[in-house]
Amino acid sequence: MVNVVRAVGAAAESLWGLGLLALARTGDGTVPAAPFATGFAVGYLYRHARATADCRRFRGGPGRSLGIALAWSALGVAAGRSMDGRAASRAFAAGLGLGSAGYWLARRGE
Repeated sequence: MVNVVRAVGAAAESLWGLGLLALARTGDGTVPAAPFATGFAVGYLYRHARATADCRRFRGGPGRSLGIALAWSALGVAAGRSMDGRAASRAFAAGLGLGSAGYWLARRGE
């Protein structure tokens, strides 16, 4: 059951990320690569930090889960606000979602 919930979450993150990626296209039809790559790395490392700190289940360690989420939220907000333009912000947000889903896909067998 837990894997089904994780799969649904990863699918939702992927769809959200792909939608934002489509919206991130600039006037010439390209997506800013640097904000997307930064967002992907932050999303992937966020999931890795949660797994390493054993925050897979909120009930088991709510303090740890909230601490990790708040720390990475602050990092994500700071990075997102430093982006110039709406396309770069959307590319960063798309990278966050796809990086998080990518971590689940890469590590789903563990």
